[in-house]
Formats: sequence, structure tokens, C-alpha cells
Amino acid sequence: MTQSNILDALKTCLGPNGWVSAEDSEQFVSDILGKGGECLLVARPQSTEEVAALVKICAQSGIAIVPQGGNTNVCRMAVPLEGQRVVLLSLSRMNRIVALDSGANTATVEAGVLMETLQNAANDADRVFAPDWGARGTATVGGAVATNGGGLNVLRYGTTREQVLGMEVVLPDGSVWNGMRALIKDNSGYDLKHLFIGSEGTLGIITRLVFRLHPRQPVTQSMMAVLSDMTRLTEFFDLARSIGGQDLAAFELLPGLGVEKALERYPDLQRPLETRADWFLLIRFAGRESVEEPLMRLFEQGFEAGILSDAVLSSSGAQEQNLWEIREQMIPHQYFRQPLLKWDVSVPTNRIVDFLLQAEQRVKEVEPDAFCYAVGHVGDGNIHYSAFPPLGTEDKVISEIYDEVDALIWSMDGSIVAEHGVGSIFAERMRRQKSGVEYTMMQTVKQSFDPQGIMNPGKLLKTD
Repeated sequence: MTQSNILDALKTCLGPNGWVSAEDSEQFVSDILGKGGECLLVARPQSTEEVAALVKICAQSGIAIVPQGGNTNVCRMAVPLEGQRVVLLSLSRMNRIVALDSGANTATVEAGVLMETLQNAANDADRVFAPDWGARGTATVGGAVATNGGGLNVLRYGTTREQVLGMEVVLPDGSVWNGMRALIKDNSGYDLKHLFIGSEGTLGIITRLVFRLHPRQPVTQSMMAVLSDMTRLTEFFDLARSIGGQDLAAFELLPGLGVEKALERYPDLQRPLETRADWFLLIRFAGRESVEEPLMRLFEQGFEAGILSDAVLSSSGAQEQNLWEIREQMIPHQYFRQPLLKWDVSVPTNRIVDFLLQAEQRVKEVEPDAFCYAVGHVGDGNIHYSAFPPLGTEDKVISEIYDEVDALIWSMDGSIVAEHGVGSIFAERMRRQKSGVEYTMMQTVKQSFDPQGIMNPGKLLKTD
């Protein structure tokens, strides 16, 4: 078949409203990093059957497929790369909540449902859909699963992986695996769904999902505090866990520089504390009833131990929202013009302080005029770390900074990819994180599922 015939066949199986031409595809082939490569067509199927039919045509024709959810990733995961001959497959029209069963604590949904849509539906049923991060209004649940997203609630509920009970996947030959079982226990063989969670569309296309829901915790209260000494971070986190128990929902680290930048850029935000400091903590307790008593105990003991030098507790819904909106604006690329060097660090929670102190030292040894910026989830050891060397810094210096910080992370048995995904940006560096045996195992899985290499090529891992 000629390319023209292939495109005609795809358009026929998708229907007149199920595709966008290459000429009109710019919004689909662009992401936070700018425009990616070109695509032959943007497919917008409305059912699993249409996805399967499309994949069969592409498999028979040797055309690669780039799956796309909300396209909110920051690692060039869901757009074509330069020089590729691909169909971009957007799941945005597969956006139905099929069923929400509060008795079974499950939700059955299509992959294109927005995270916020499912969060709201669960809330209306007095339940919680646990995954949550700033892009909730744009990110899809399928993308969340394909990247195994983390976010603000991992401390209490675990990562997205731990919310998935079942799924349906269109495989690279167009066949459909129906694993839509809502079982808590099933030891009947390999738990295949876990291969697709975090696979970034390289093994198949997730089309439907069964999620675990949790009882809603309607009462929340938060504290923003000034950490007097960074070296006591782990001590205070342990204290928060001891006092809060299951009520401890989030424990976040915020840089003072980011807080000041957010308050300056967004005048509607209210300054919670007059104190300026290098480091702030934002801690949330949540429960069925008031959590003020344990949060106040944490507040008092933090001061008595000399760990905190200032703090404030939210006393209204508006104050609570203000604190967490400040947290959501800790995004460094909106504040600084210098080159951005980025890590999505995961280390054991008791190594966070060591990492922060040593990483800045290593960056400045390479480039003394660089500055560092860190924000993240203390409860699960995930720190979003950035370094900003001066404008005009040579590529070899940037490479040396990356090498130094990567080596530090690996020396702490950490990962340079915690929750943001690998995509094409981190693919080569991630490879150096893996042993030869581990990387070969990953390649073997890829080859077994996708021998033609048509599923999201150039992302996650190299097939050579």
C-alpha cells in the first residue's frame, strides 16, 4: 500500500471526526519543550475497537505509533521525534467514566478521562481517586498509568501503580488484552498489568482501566513552617509520622527562593509568614474528623525541639487553598532565564539532606556561578532538583554538571527518574543507571511485545 492508501484506510476506520490532518497537527506535536517532529496523521479514536483497527493497519504497514494522553509530561514522551514516520494517537475522545462503584471502591474508566474529572466524580461518591499533581486538569488517567505518576498523595496512598486493579490494552499487532479484573488478590500467573504501568506507550496502548478508590477524608488542615536547620529535616519528618500516623497526608519541601518568586509573580497569593528563609515545609493532615489536635502537637513539639523557627496553621478553606497554590507554583522554569538542568531525583528518605548538601557542592565545584533549586515530596524521597548555570555556559560544562549529580544520585542507590518519566530526554542517562543485565531484560520485554519497534520509538529505552 502507498502512504496515501494507508492514510485513507486509517481515516476510513476512524470516521470523519476521528482524525486531524498533518497540516493541522501542531498542537498535538508540540509540548512544554516546543515543537517535536512531524506526524502523518493525528488519530482520535472513540473506542477500543477503533484503536485496534488502527494499530493493525499501522503494524501491517510498518508505521510507528506515538500514543498521547494529556501531553503534560516534561521529558518529550508523547510527541514524535525528528525524522520519524508516525501516526500520533490521541486518546482524548475516549473520555467516559464507565462505572463508579462506591461499594466495591472501584472506578472503571476509559484512558482519556482527565484526572480532575475522575477526582470530582469520586468525591461526589464520598471517595478519593488518589493520584494528584498540578496538571490534574489536563493530564489523563491513561497517561498517569503509562508514566506511573506520583504527586502529592504518594505518602498516604502510594504511586499510581498501587491504584490500578485492572486494564485493557491494545497490543502492537492490534490484538486486545482484556485484563479488566477488579481483584485485590490474583495469583494465577504473571501480573501483566505491571508491565504496562510506567511503560510510556512502548509496549501497547492502554484503553480502559479499573482503579482502586479510597474513603474520602473530608477534613484537612495544613501547616507551613520555616525549617531552622536543613540537617534536621529527617528528624522532623519522623516526628510528623509518629504524631500524625494515618492522618499525615503530605510532607513537602519548598525553597524560600521559590516561595518569594511565586508571591511576586502571582499577587492574588497571600503571604502566609513574614519570615524569609531558605527552606519551608508544607504539611497536610487529613481525616474523617478534626485533625487540629495532632497538627497542633506537631507545631508545638517542632518549636520546643528548635527544629522550627516560624510556622502557621491554616484556619479556613481559603487559607488551606492558598498554601497549596503556593506549592503548585514552585515550577522553576517560569522564574529563571538561565539554562535549566533538571533532575527528577529519588533517594531513600533518610538521604535527602545528604543529597541536597552534596549536590549543590558538586554543581558549584564545576560552575561556581550556578545556583540550585529544589522542591519535592519528602515523604517518598522524591526531590525535583534543578541547577541554573549562567547564560552562555559551554555544553561540556553542562555535561559535567549532569555527570556529577547523576553519579551522586546513583551512589546513594537513587534514581534520576522518580515520577516524571523517561521519554526521549532521559533515555540515555537512564541507561547508565541500569546494570547490563537489567537493561537487557528491559530490551527483551520490549522485543517480545513489539518486535517491529513501532510503539513510541525512541522513548524510554534504546532497542540496539
